[in-house]
Amino acid sequence: MSLNQSMNIALGSLKNNQYAMTVVSQNIANVNVDGYRKQRVDFQTNEYTTNCNNVISTIKGMNGASISSLTDYANDGAFRDKISTNSDAQYYNTLSDALGVLEDIADDLGDNGLNNLLNEFYTAAANLEKYPTDMSIRQQYVLAAQNVCDKFNEVSKKYDSLQQDTFDTVQTNTDIVNSLLENLADANEAHIKNNQGSSTQTQIDSILEELSNYINVTTDKNANGTVNVYIGNVAVVQGCEQKYTLDAQYDPQDAENAVKFSLKSTENEKYVIENGVNDAIKSGSMKAYIDFLNGTGENFANVNDMKEALNSAATAFANALNGIQTYDDGDTFAASLTTDADGNTILEKATEPMFVASDGSGTIDASNIKVNANIVENPFLVSAARIDLNDFKDETGAIDPSWVNAIGNSDNATEITALQNAKICSYGGGNNNCTLSQFLINNATKNGLDAASIASKAETYQDIADSSAMNYTNLIGVNLDEELSDMIRFQRAYEASAKLFSTVNDLFGVVLNMV
Repeated sequence: MSLNQSMNIALGSLKNNQYAMTVVSQNIANVNVDGYRKQRVDFQTNEYTTNCNNVISTIKGMNGASISSLTDYANDGAFRDKISTNSDAQYYNTLSDALGVLEDIADDLGDNGLNNLLNEFYTAAANLEKYPTDMSIRQQYVLAAQNVCDKFNEVSKKYDSLQQDTFDTVQTNTDIVNSLLENLADANEAHIKNNQGSSTQTQIDSILEELSNYINVTTDKNANGTVNVYIGNVAVVQGCEQKYTLDAQYDPQDAENAVKFSLKSTENEKYVIENGVNDAIKSGSMKAYIDFLNGTGENFANVNDMKEALNSAATAFANALNGIQTYDDGDTFAASLTTDADGNTILEKATEPMFVASDGSGTIDASNIKVNANIVENPFLVSAARIDLNDFKDETGAIDPSWVNAIGNSDNATEITALQNAKICSYGGGNNNCTLSQFLINNATKNGLDAASIASKAETYQDIADSSAMNYTNLIGVNLDEELSDMIRFQRAYEASAKLFSTVNDLFGVVLNMV
C-alpha cells in the first residue's frame, strides 16, 4: 500500500465520520420535534481497485469506505398499528361525546323533566276526580296536559337538533378528509422532488395520522416512496393524484340510512360509488357518526332509539288518554259538560279527543302531540264523567234522560287517574309490560348506562392508542443516549483518521527529505 493510498483512505474516513457526526447533530437538534424520524449514516467498503490474486495485490487494491445511504428509522408495521389504534380510539371518543349529549337530553325524561310533569298531570286528574264540575280544576288539568305536550315537543326538537348538528359536523369532517386527501397527493409529489427525504416523509405520516382521526384507511407504497390510500377497495389517492372525494348525504326521514357516504370521481363528476362505502368505514369519528345516526344501536341506544322511545311514549299516552276521553262501548260512555237552553250545566256524550296531532297527520307522536284547541278554549269538554245507561233504564228498557243531570259523576276522571299505574308501554321486547313512568325512566337509565360503558371503552382504547404511539416514537424517535454514544464513536474514528492522515503526512516529509 503506497503512502498516497493511505492518505486518500484516511482523508475519506475523515469526511465520512464528519458527515456521520453531522447526522447525529441533526438528530439531537430534532429530539423534541413530533414525528421526526432519527437518521443513520450507512457505510460500505469501496470496491478494490485491482484484481486481488494475492495478498500484496489485495492490499494494493484497498480503497477505504464510503457512505452508501442515509436511512431513517421507518417502521411501517408500527406506524400502521399507531394509526389503526388511533382510529379506534377516535371512534369511541366521538361516540362517547355524542352519547353524553344524548344522556343530557334523556335527563329531561326523568323526575326533573317529563316524568315530573306527568306526575303533576295525574295530580290534576286526581283533583278533577274530586271536583269534576269546578272550572278552575278543569283549567288546571288542561294546563297540566299542555305542559306534558310541550315537554314532549321540546325533547323531540332536542333530538332533531342533535341529529342535524351531528350531520353538520359530519359535513365539516368530510371537507377536512377531502382536504387531507388533496394534501397527501401534494405531499407525495413533494416527496418525489425531495428524493424521498425525511422531511416530506414526516409530512406524509402526519397527514395519514390526522386522517385516521376521521376514517380508517389502508395504504401501500409505490417504488418512488409515494403512498396510495384506500377506502375499502377504492384507491382514493394514487401517488400524486387524488382520484376520489368523499361525499356525505343526510336524510332524516330515512332512519336506517340517515347519513350515507359515497365516493365521487375527480375525473368524471358523474361517476359516483355509493354501494359499500358506509360499510368500508369501520373506525374513526365518521364510523361513530354512522352508528349514532343510522338504524338502531347494536350495543347502545343511539339517537334513533331514543327518538323512537320518546315517540312511543307520546303515542301510548295520547292513545290511552283519548281512549278514556272519548270512551263509548254503546251502553257506557264518557261524558263532558255543557249547558242546556236554560243555562243549566248538564252532561253530554264526549266526542272531542284530548290530544291531536299539531301537523294534522293521523299519528300522534312526541313531535306533534298537543291538547285539542277546542278543549283548551272550553275545559267543559273534558270528560270527567262516565255514564252507564243501564243504571238509567226502567223495567221496559227505556232510558231515563235524567242521566244528563249526573254532573257530579267522576268515574271517567277515576280512569284517568288510574292510568298512572297502568302498563301501557312495552320495554325490552315485552308487550305492555310497564307504566309510562317506568318506560321513561328505563330508557333514560339505559342511555346513562350505555354512555358510561362507551366512555369506559373510550378510556381503554385511548390508553391503547397512547401506548401504540409511544411504542412508535421509541422506535423512530431520537434517543439521546444512543446519539451521544454514536457521537463518541464517530468522534474517535474521526480522531483516528486524523492521526493516520498526520502520520502519513509526516512520512511523506521524511521521504522528501531523503531525496
